[in-house]
Order: sequence, then structure tokens, then C-alpha cells
Amino acid sequence: MGQETAGEAVDVEWVRADGERPDPLVERAPYLELALEHPDLDATHADGRYFPDAVPYRLDGERRVFYWRSVLPGGVRDGGAPGGFWATTHELRPLGAGTGGLAGPELSSADGDVHEVVVDGTVAGDSTTARVEGYSPPRIAVRSLDADSAVVAACDETVTVQAGGTATVEFPEQPVVPEGESGRVSVTPVLRARFPGERVVYHPPVGGERALFPSFGLDLARVPNPVAVPTAHGELDHGALADVLSVDLGSRPFAERTLWQAFAYAAFDPHREEPPRIRQTDGGLLVVANPAT
Repeated sequence: MGQETAGEAVDVEWVRADGERPDPLVERAPYLELALEHPDLDATHADGRYFPDAVPYRLDGERRVFYWRSVLPGGVRDGGAPGGFWATTHELRPLGAGTGGLAGPELSSADGDVHEVVVDGTVAGDSTTARVEGYSPPRIAVRSLDADSAVVAACDETVTVQAGGTATVEFPEQPVVPEGESGRVSVTPVLRARFPGERVVYHPPVGGERALFPSFGLDLARVPNPVAVPTAHGELDHGALADVLSVDLGSRPFAERTLWQAFAYAAFDPHREEPPRIRQTDGGLLVVANPAT
């Protein structure tokens, strides 16, 4: 859909989508992070995504976790504001808001007799995994979560993690068979719980494939249409795009520079097949209704 112009720029037309709804989720609530790791295993798979799902950072005194990619299932806001969130290597889950309250987090996945387990995990980011047979997932549940502490049940042990703290639970050793091999190996699953306390969680409008970004100081009303997207070797030059749109990346937090790269590709990738639909909320947040993938 782009038309190349002189100076290695590609004109990308876009659509102002002011009528798009619903609004993004922005909630201050307790935020718990959980990862179930298996360091005895050799990793055979890695998360191939270039950008993490979420970026934590502080801006104007606000400690936020910014999920730019949609990871919540539809219908999670039906019961009102969530009482908290837990985040794992596999999911983000709100507490309350029509979700049935507290329950067990997803920390591994299964396909028949084969489990994909985390070897080295990063919540909402890059994780390495291995596939094994004969694995028994440990019983883990979140019992309570408030601004001061999180209580996690791990098999026969109950662990309380105070705000700002971490906890580690080592489970009994068990034999498994790595996929593609015949011999058994022993693994000792390790639960790592981190509770930073309350955070402001940003998430795209629930449902669909929308993407959410901070304003970057950008006023959408001043963005030209089309945008002359600069390229280098035929690919988007996100730093030069910031200059074209008068965005001063040097004055933004480092984390927002990562989000800017994600925004540039989601909205103005010169190879996308249809015009991006973009709107700006009253609070300045940018929503791309049809992000390039």
C-alpha cells in the first residue's frame, strides 16, 4: 500500500479512528509476577518475539507496567475494576472483574502427554523452554493479593511475599523424558515469585488485536497524512521516523524508546498491506486498531 518516494522514504497513509471502542485498560492494582522454572533441563525453544509483551518503567512518579500487545481474553472487564493482577511467563490474569476470583496461574502448557516447561523465564518477556513427557505440574494457586502482600500456595507450602519482596519455592525432584530422547532425566521445578506491590497496568482495549502505546509527546492531530516513512535498506528507520514526527526520544524514558520501536512497526511499517487505523485517547494514549504483525 506504500508508494516509494525520493530520499528512501515511503508514503504510508493512515486512518484516524476516533470512533473505535472500547477504551484501553488503565488500572492501579497489586501486581504479582510468577515463573516456574526448570533449570536442570537444556532449553530447546526460545521466544522469538523481538519486543516483550510488557515494559515496566517509572514516569512522573508513576510506576507502570505497559502491556502494548493484547494478552487478556475478552470479557475480563465485565465485573468492574480488577482487584489485582498476576503475570506469568504465559499470561496476564486480572483478579475479580468477572474472572471468578483467585485460582491457579498458567505456568506451563500441555499437548497430550507432552508438556512445554520453562527453563529460564522472564515474565512478559523472553523465556526459554523445553518439551518433556511424563511431567507432573506442581499445584500452585494464588490465595490472596492486596497492596501489602501476596499469598501463594505451592503444593503443601504456603508462601507470603511482602510488597517489594521475592520468594523461591523448590519442588520435589521428578523424572521426565525430554522430547526426542529415550532416557529419563531428573528435574527440580523452582517457583520464583516477585511482588513489586501496586503498579499501574496499561493494556490495550480487551478483545481484538489492538495495540496500545504511550503518547511519546505526540499529538495525533499534527501527524501528516500520508506519513513519509524513512527507510534504510528498504526497512523502517524508527529513529528517523521520530524526527519526521517531531518526537524527541532523548527526552523520553529509556523504556519508552523500546515502545517507540514497537509503535513505529505496528503503525507505520512500509510493508503493511492496509492503512493503519489510529486513535488517541483523552489521556493521550495511542491505540492502533490493526497493528502490523
